[in-house]
Amino acid sequence: MGPEDCRGSTLAAISAELPDYPARAWQFGRQGWVVVRFHVYADGSVHRARVYRAVPDGPFNRATESTVSDWQFAPLDGVDILENCVVMFEFRAGEVHIR
Repeated sequence: MGPEDCRGSTLAAISAELPDYPARAWQFGRQGWVVVRFHVYADGSVHRARVYRAVPDGPFNRATESTVSDWQFAPLDGVDILENCVVMFEFRAGEVHIR
């Protein structure tokens, strides 16, 4: 993550649901966190949402990528794209939080 990541406009979420806690992870008492990187285009749509880091790797990845891909932001002001925006999700005791 660099100093120019996700800079140039303010992000205002229109729709930003949290991922569901995967049932199988909950069933087995799995906890962890996932960092997702993504781009936001001028119209506020999210592209290239990808897991950057996850601990443990695997059980929460699909849920987070899918959820962030569905996010929508207000149209950007003065730029065509914000690259490498970052969000971290914590999965703990059946709950999901943004950190």
